[in-house]
Amino acid sequence: MPPTELLLQIEKLRKSRVIAFLTCDQVNSPFNGRMALDVVPHFYEHLRNIGSNDRLDIFLYSQGGDTIVPWRLVTLARERCKHLGVLIPYKAHSAATMLALGADEIIMGEMGELSPIDPSIGTPFNPHPGDQPNSPPLEIGVEDVAGFFNFARDRLHIASEDNMIQALEMLITKLHPLALGSVYRSHALIRMIARNLLTLHMSEPTCEPVITQIVDNLAEKLYYHNYVINRKEGKRLGLKIVEPDEKLNDKMWQLYQSYKTEMGLGEMFNPGSFANQTEMNGNIAILDSRGLRSSYKKKILVVKTENAGKQEIILQEQLSPWVTEGIMSQEVKNE
Repeated sequence: MPPTELLLQIEKLRKSRVIAFLTCDQVNSPFNGRMALDVVPHFYEHLRNIGSNDRLDIFLYSQGGDTIVPWRLVTLARERCKHLGVLIPYKAHSAATMLALGADEIIMGEMGELSPIDPSIGTPFNPHPGDQPNSPPLEIGVEDVAGFFNFARDRLHIASEDNMIQALEMLITKLHPLALGSVYRSHALIRMIARNLLTLHMSEPTCEPVITQIVDNLAEKLYYHNYVINRKEGKRLGLKIVEPDEKLNDKMWQLYQSYKTEMGLGEMFNPGSFANQTEMNGNIAILDSRGLRSSYKKKILVVKTENAGKQEIILQEQLSPWVTEGIMSQEVKNE
């Protein structure tokens, strides 16, 4: 069944309007996508398309991206609704987890996953791989830096101020001071945004301890960025998790499967697939709502050349800007 038909069925079950937002997560793939700020004006077009509603849901699948995107999308969505839900059939990691923090309820299917929100940063001052100075700089995990000092204090029992200063001096020989400054700012930013998202729907003074608990756990105390939070653990952390009934859970999973087929979600990319083709096309990100689709695509041209009697394959990537077009399902036609 086409995604648009399933999306409308979910709207009926939820008595809401639904916008689907997905980014591709193919493994080792040139079609991999992330949540980025360029989605914001197109998300706004979908909000304008469906109009203001009492209830709005975001059907979400992504492994994360820019930490500013969740704040921008949630605050925009709340301009157009009284109640915001996020539907999570499977993966909503990192920045996608942050987006879920801004919802009045997080509807997680049986396969639903959230994750820690500690960021990794990339700056021109980050170190390069040890023996590859011409390679792109490595990303620095914010909590990896904190983990270095925690290891020194808790495991090596380095407690004196002078010894901790020596530990910092040792770290600076490996990491540029400006990169460390960026680590600190990213850590502060992620906590601020997470707190602001939660206070959109947890504004009572009695909620403050719960907000602090949620932010501390997601930003620092789960220790591993790829740790998976299921819906039972999400409840334990204090998140507003709702378990869908069997019918809604099935529809959410069917909609995910429909997008999985279309986008190759979660699949291992096979470079050998280029061998017998002249071009490949794929969706990096999709926004769907009733009657409207926005997509961000990539085309890869496969150019085959001869070099010293051997065939070489050169890949030329062409990104297409976001394109929005009307789509009309049979159910919308019948309304």
